[in-house]
Amino acid sequence: MNINKFSIISNSLRQYRRAELKDFEHELGAPAIDSLYVDPLPSNAVLNQVLAPTTTFLLGRKGTGKSTVFAKAQADLRRDKSNISVYLDVKAIYDLIGACDVPVLKDVEVSEDVLRTHFLRKEFLGAIISDVLKELQLYAKKLPLWEKILGKKRVMVETIKNMSELEKNIRSGKLSSSEIPVLQTITKKRKEQSKSTEQLTSAGEIKASLNSDFGASISSKDFEELLSDNEIYEEYSDSILRSYPFSSLLEQIKIYLVELGLNKLFIFFDDFSEINFVDQKLFVDIILAPLNNASNESIKLKIAGYPDRVYYGKIDPSKVDTINLDFSHLYKDRDIQNTERRAIDYTKRLLLKRFTAFGVNFFDYFDSKVSEDEYMRLFFECTFNVPRIIGFILNYCFNDRIARNQAINPAIIRLASQKYYEDILKKYFDQMNRFALEPFDRKLDRYVQHELLRTIVKEARDVRRKIITGEIGGAYFKELSNPPASHFAISKEFEPFLLSLELNFLISRYHEMRDKDGNDVYIISLFYGLCEAENIPWGYPRGRRDDRSYFVQRCFSYNSLLQEFLAKKQTIRCKLCGASHPMDDKAAIERYGWLCPECKAGQCIVVNLADDYKDEIESLNQELMLEETELEILQTLNSENRPMRANEISELIDKSYQLIGKRTSKLKELGFVDKKQLNGHVHNEITERAKGVYFS
Repeated sequence: MNINKFSIISNSLRQYRRAELKDFEHELGAPAIDSLYVDPLPSNAVLNQVLAPTTTFLLGRKGTGKSTVFAKAQADLRRDKSNISVYLDVKAIYDLIGACDVPVLKDVEVSEDVLRTHFLRKEFLGAIISDVLKELQLYAKKLPLWEKILGKKRVMVETIKNMSELEKNIRSGKLSSSEIPVLQTITKKRKEQSKSTEQLTSAGEIKASLNSDFGASISSKDFEELLSDNEIYEEYSDSILRSYPFSSLLEQIKIYLVELGLNKLFIFFDDFSEINFVDQKLFVDIILAPLNNASNESIKLKIAGYPDRVYYGKIDPSKVDTINLDFSHLYKDRDIQNTERRAIDYTKRLLLKRFTAFGVNFFDYFDSKVSEDEYMRLFFECTFNVPRIIGFILNYCFNDRIARNQAINPAIIRLASQKYYEDILKKYFDQMNRFALEPFDRKLDRYVQHELLRTIVKEARDVRRKIITGEIGGAYFKELSNPPASHFAISKEFEPFLLSLELNFLISRYHEMRDKDGNDVYIISLFYGLCEAENIPWGYPRGRRDDRSYFVQRCFSYNSLLQEFLAKKQTIRCKLCGASHPMDDKAAIERYGWLCPECKAGQCIVVNLADDYKDEIESLNQELMLEETELEILQTLNSENRPMRANEISELIDKSYQLIGKRTSKLKELGFVDKKQLNGHVHNEITERAKGVYFS
């Protein structure tokens, strides 16, 4: 049993930023991505789709392996001299955009807040285009001298010069004549909206919602709300689009490709869904759509994002490839056993390849009395094939067993899943609710999610108890002494209300079926570790002739439960007149573009109702609140319990090491992090003060 190798294996799986995996190459003796890559489908089907000359959206929740697929695709493209590729981490660029100087506009009625938000947005969009051009320039400069001089030098030098000038103009972020009128319109509309609302409020016709701010100033949140108006958004996005020289940009890229004898430029955009929705829309409409629609097949885009959080804009979804890495989509089959079999096959290939690549045997670390099939099924059930979660499960197993030179058994894997839930997933609510510095509506949304999860867990426990006592279920459950209650069925229209819980792995879509009334339903599963913590048996009885119908027994339908919960926690409210409408009217209001049925002028939105939570929010100590990234840094330093370099932290929380460096410096000033030199590198360590404040 090689203890060190097991630790390396678990770390190689649980890191987010694996674009190169260089930290492990000395162990492998070969390029890490080639040695470790395992395609989610046999015959490298996913990789081949990404390498195809089409625009591709690669979807999946955090840690499902999107970046790894991109890394392997890029490695293959580097060996293919007929094409060129560029990789951009959209979220990293977004995070690093700092405050910018706002110009003084004389005799122009534009709010300073609107200007600042607008310039930050332009800085981000400009940085994306600029980085593409920089990568192309670097590629040309790395070419051997003979390739530069064989009849191409003059044209290439001129092309690179033009690209450099374009890049400087784009990064300058100057206001164009088309942008100022739109910014004036936004300023004017917000002031009119504020005035109208104040008049209605003073007349006693409505009450302001908990988080409303009807003052005269225009915040960035107000700006984004106004951009939810399609007409204003179209005018705004078009004005920004006209400020970028896209025709010149595309022309220079085409000349570049022709002169170097290249067929296509592949641009990989990673972490696309991590930015807020307004910026995501602008990113698509201003950058992706023009590159995709006007490139004459010379540019192919590869975009990684989250399921159900992708905006296509002017990109025709029917003309692009979309691959969803979540197991319920990728291995979907009418028969649930076939879906599971295909998913478990990937789990097996992933684990065995990883152990083999590092020169060790899987069963050197696991109790050989248990079959390989049982281990693979359990790893699938605990992780739903998410490589990063597999890495964390292995890391907990390392601490509990391997470090003590003891073999892992199924009970230890189940315990590791519970620890992952308690240490990582559960703290999404606990820490962020108490200490995250964020808008009220986001904190309120998380509170409602937490309440919804607790409601679902309570129902699962009650259903199981009633099955055991015979109150529900009848003869179907007669022979079951310990009935599983980890899965439930919902109508498809309820799934959007569960997306945040699903994105954070607390629940997952498991299968699609028809219930006893012939209606299409989704089968939803609670996270395995959550069920372990709540003493809820996971799965369904196996070996019974009708086991596949277990999930659609009427006691597992949670439609009424969700409907009752949402009726209490949410309403539809007009932003202009304040009128409230029941959630039952959602489909009808949505059909008419969310126009208010009451005033026929305002836009309606779904509002969370939580008067009982307002006092709790106000009682929180604002002085202790930190940005979400800063809380994640402290949580990582606390759980790892060792000094860490910025790049080590970045690999575990999916942020750039540059951003980690900035935020740890701020945390040092606050007394929450100590910095020390170890082996010639700066390491960060959590202080006792931070432990006492945030983790006691």
